[in-house]
Amino acid sequence: MSQTEWPLRAARVERGWSQSRAAEELAAVAAQRGVAVAAPLSLKTQLSRWENQHALPDEHYRALLCELYQSTLVELGLLDPSDQGDTRRSEAEELRAALAASAAIDDSALELIRGQLESTRALDDRLGAAAVAGSAQAQLSYLEGALRHAVNPTTRRLLGHLVVDAATLTGRLALDLARPTEAWRCGETAKVGAREAESATLLAYAMVEQSAVLVEVGEPSTAVGLVEQAFSMVSGDTPGRVRAWFEAARGAAMANAGAAGEAHAAYQSAERELAERAGRMEITYPALPIEFDLRALHRHRGHAYRLLREDESAIEELQRALRAGGTSARELAGIHLDLAWAHGAIGQEAEASSHARSARDIATRIGSARLAAQLDSGRTHAVPERITRS
Repeated sequence: MSQTEWPLRAARVERGWSQSRAAEELAAVAAQRGVAVAAPLSLKTQLSRWENQHALPDEHYRALLCELYQSTLVELGLLDPSDQGDTRRSEAEELRAALAASAAIDDSALELIRGQLESTRALDDRLGAAAVAGSAQAQLSYLEGALRHAVNPTTRRLLGHLVVDAATLTGRLALDLARPTEAWRCGETAKVGAREAESATLLAYAMVEQSAVLVEVGEPSTAVGLVEQAFSMVSGDTPGRVRAWFEAARGAAMANAGAAGEAHAAYQSAERELAERAGRMEITYPALPIEFDLRALHRHRGHAYRLLREDESAIEELQRALRAGGTSARELAGIHLDLAWAHGAIGQEAEASSHARSARDIATRIGSARLAAQLDSGRTHAVPERITRS
């Protein structure tokens, strides 16, 4: 078997990871499980030895690698040669163990997992990818494995919901880290979770989140198609704040595609939904990780105006969002970035420079390579080079 065909290496390459990235992810899984491992640099060296078949990982590393790649020892080629005769028995034991682990997930465990995800999301809001990328990936890997081996239909539905939550968060973090292929895969995982949850609205939510990847890689028209498909799945009795979020997503997609009229109409609909339907309560409606209100509407609409080069209107909306506060670090950096571009477009270079500095400070703190790249890019007419690098 050639080096490139060796299963352990193939599992890494399939994910598009470098050995350094795989070492970081393995360390994150270990931290999640409370297992001591070598530092990432030493882990990278060990990974190279394992992948080149110069050494076999110790037992605890093998367990972590199986969890990291959601594979068995057999699938990764990590069985000790002395155990080769027991391959079938080992596979059966591993499958029984995975089935038993999923069967042990009860309501209390699901609540704990949900709380863990909420904590990760809250940390992401404050500290970004720099703090939570590894733990979010580990949580998603665990949930994927649990769902794959769950037999009880109710448990599968509930795990599907959590997979959507974890996958969309992990996808957003992957975009921050400028990893669009990984973000796209997370979107596909979220859609699988939504189908298991038997929720059209969750599926629509996952599709809208995935559309951001299409925008990021320069496919705004394809993104519009995906968002329109998602919007058609949203039922008429959807709560106002959720429907408003979908309308705003439509507006953003249209703005990215340069369709000003459609974008304005979508944001007007979002505002009406917030005003007219905010009082409706749907007790049985599935929870979505969406917080959308007038503050969020100002932020979304300001971004759209900036994309449409309606710069003075963009500044007005974005300043309102900035004054309202209560947003995540990622969104705050985005507000400052949009303000930098909008001020720069109308010749207000001092203001543009100030907001560009704020955006860069936050992007650096939260580890957002995507925002940093946007600040450095020449994709917009709005911010001169001396401002983006100030």
